[in-house]
This record gives sequence, structure tokens and C-alpha cells, in this order.
Amino acid sequence: MLISVVFFAGIFCLCATAFFLFRMNGNTFAESASYGIITVFMLLSFIRQIFFIAGIPIISTWIEAFFLMVSFILVFRHRSYILTIFATLKSFGSTNPILFIFLGLCFLYMAIHAFLSVPKEFQNELYTIILYTKEGFFSLVAASKFPGFLPLNHLILFNTFLRFGTDFGAGIFCFLAYLSIGFSTYALARRYSWQSTAFTSAILVMSMPRLVVQAIYPGTQIISVAVALFCILAIYRMVEQPNLTDLILLILGLFFCISENISSMIFVPILFVLSCVIFFRRHGMITWKSLLGKTPYALLAIVPAVIFSQSWLFLCNHVYKNSWPGVFSNIFFNTDGIQGALANFIRYLLESFYFTASIDIFFERFFNWSMAQTLQSLYDFCIRSFLGESGAAQAFHLTGIPNEMFSFGPVGFFLVLPALFYAVLKGPRSLKAVATALISYFYLISLIVAWAPGNAKFFDFFYIGSGFSIAFFFPPWRFTKRNQKFFQAAGCCLLFFTLLAAS
Repeated sequence: MLISVVFFAGIFCLCATAFFLFRMNGNTFAESASYGIITVFMLLSFIRQIFFIAGIPIISTWIEAFFLMVSFILVFRHRSYILTIFATLKSFGSTNPILFIFLGLCFLYMAIHAFLSVPKEFQNELYTIILYTKEGFFSLVAASKFPGFLPLNHLILFNTFLRFGTDFGAGIFCFLAYLSIGFSTYALARRYSWQSTAFTSAILVMSMPRLVVQAIYPGTQIISVAVALFCILAIYRMVEQPNLTDLILLILGLFFCISENISSMIFVPILFVLSCVIFFRRHGMITWKSLLGKTPYALLAIVPAVIFSQSWLFLCNHVYKNSWPGVFSNIFFNTDGIQGALANFIRYLLESFYFTASIDIFFERFFNWSMAQTLQSLYDFCIRSFLGESGAAQAFHLTGIPNEMFSFGPVGFFLVLPALFYAVLKGPRSLKAVATALISYFYLISLIVAWAPGNAKFFDFFYIGSGFSIAFFFPPWRFTKRNQKFFQAAGCCLLFFTLLAAS
């Protein structure tokens, strides 16, 4: 446990240093916090992947120690900024002290939970990295029994703790990614609303049961979502003021978003097309050429971009293993075309509406009515009779979906979905483009991947990534202080009960 605390202090110091640097560069508080966390993730991942390929991972430890010493010096030099952090938090908390204290206690509990040992059901994914670093890259490439590499962008971060024989504290990266999602959501929501409305939107997104569970149990999916929101935030900043820093961070972020989940392989190209469309429509090609031409040192970003792209890893898998390892090989694809996509789209909407089993149990016990059975009967009568099992890997049954309690909750169905479609119809050009891209992602998942229980993992990008659009859906002349307090209280209650159920 002591080792975990020491490493957490080091990671926190690196994030604090990055926060100060971005804050001095003119970023807002929320933007600096989000950027600080994700850039530290990038730095650690790049260093470890480089020396994993070289076969000398011990050197990465010394380089990380060097960056840590530099961060201590920078934090000491810019310690005056620490007072501004407390001043910002104090002003934020003074507007609603009860809410601020409640959220602080919840986040403190989640941070403490991150120090606990990794449960057995989460160990297979994380402990893969121990095999990689122990055997070495070239040894595993030559081993005939080795099935192939998983993408390492996020997986290798957990080696911070696992390489020293302890899994206590491995959840720290997930908790930091959770905070980054909250800061990114708030920063994006501020583009379309007042401070209180943006804060309400961030609370609602951070209360999504599936996101809360991912924040307290180690895994890589939440990191991919945090990086995706980081990229969307970089896109907005570059549209508002073209600059080289955000351009490089966006490029690196797009590649760093790639993980072992196939959903990232679908979402990253959509983000790339989105950024190109928005940039060229707003500023033209000449602006971006001039930015890259002014600083030749920007070409150094090619090296981490190649590493984060995982092209070297996929090439090795193809040449030496002739396979796609891990979850890629367990995906069932939709073979029924548009008809299957339509059926899948309806299935996912029904899943979104049936967002928790606990409410269903309540209604069944006190009113003798089952939401799952009603929705299932509606599906069987209206959909199955016409589309059958098109696009599905197995028969669709709502009651057979694993972990129903930990989906995206009422926020996903009653707020995110209508907010996204409202943004397409009424939103400004940038928001409309982002909303269209996210809806396109929903369609592509329905078209490409066959429905199967547990496919909710493909929609983390969709529901969490579009959560900031709720702020645009709450216009100030209808979203009164009473309504704000109601939604804030609802989000806090959902967060609290999810923590109780998941612990």
C-alpha cells in the first residue's frame, strides 16, 4: 500500500505540473485540469512503449524519475498557483456548499477505492502487461504459442504498480480519467451555457452508473473515453483560436485514443474526419500549413504519433501471428446489412430506456408490473415479427443483458439522446457537426457489430462523449435555479446509489 501511495503522489505531482503549465498558457481551469491529466498519460505511455520495444524497460523508470524531479521543481517555483486553485474551489463551493461537500465525499471515497486490490474479474486484462514486460517484445514476437499483442496505449499505464508486484492503486488511472471526463464536459458545456448550467451538466454525466463503475474498477475503456473528450475539447479550442499546441495535442490524442476495444477503431476515424471538416470550413488550409511551417520542431511529434498509432504492433500481429488478438477476435459482425442495422438501432434504444434493473424490481414488487416484460412484449410484437433476429448474434432478451444496473441510466435516455438530436436541428455549426459525428458513430456500431448481451461497452463514446450537449438543451430562460437544484440533486442521488450498489 505504501508503494501505491508513493506512486500516486508522483502521478499527482506530474498532473499538477502539467496543469500549471497549461494554466499559464491561457487555458481555463477546467481545460488545464483535463489537459494536464491526459498529457501525463501520454507521456508515461510513450516512455514505456519506447523502452518496451527496445527491450530495456528499466530505463523508463529512470526517465520517469527525471520527469518527476523536474515536476517537483516546477511545482515549487509556481507554488503561487496553488493558492489560485484553492480560491477557485472556494468560490465554486460557496455557491452551493452542501452539494460541493457531498460530491467531495463521493470523490474521496472513489479515490480511496482506487487503492484497493484489483478484483479477480478485472485481473485478466491488466495482468497481460506483466507477461509483456517480463518476456520482452522481440521474445514474444518469436514465440509460436503467443497469440498476439493487445494495443498498449492505455494498458501499459497500469504497469506503474504491477511491475512492483502489487495491484493496490491500479485504479488510480481510471479515477483520474473520470475526473478528466468531468472537467472536459464542463469546459465544453461552458461554450453553450452559464457556469451553473455547465456544472449541472457535468454532474449529470459523471453520475452515469456505467461511468461510475468504470471509475472505481480498473480497466482501459474509461481512459479511451477521457482521451476522446480531450480531443473534442482540443477541436473546440483550435476552432476558436488556431494554435500549434492544440493541433499537436489533437493529433497525438487521436492516435492515443486507440485501445483494445474495437469501438475506438471506429470512433477515431470519425473524430479525424470531424476535425478536418470543422477546421477547413472555419479557417481554410493555409492557416494550418502556416502553423506547422513556423516551428520545425513540431515534426518531432511524428515519433509519439507513430507509437500511439500502434501500427508497429498491428504489423507484427499480421506478419508473425496472422490474427487480431484479444477482444477483436471475439466480435460478432452484422451480416444483414441495413435491415440488421435498423433492428440493432431499435434494440439499443430499448436497452437505453431499460436503464436499470433496480427500478424494474421496485415496480414489480409494489405494482406487479415489469418494465422488462412490457418492453420485451412490445419488441416481440412490433419488431421481431417483422425483422426477426436480423443483425443479432443471438436472440434479443432484455432480462438476459448482464449488469443492467450499470448502464447509462436515465441521463442517457431522457437527456443525452434528445439533447443530441436537438443539437443537430438547432445547434450552432460546431455543435451540429459534433452531434452528427456522434450519431454517425451510433449508426456505424449498429451496422457493423451484431447485437449481443454486453454491447453497451460500444456506446461509452456516444453517451459520455455527447453529455456536454445537455447544456445546450437547457436554455437559460427555462432552466431556473429550482430546476438546476433538482437536476443536481438527482445526479448526486444517482451517483450515491450507484456507489452503494457497485461497492
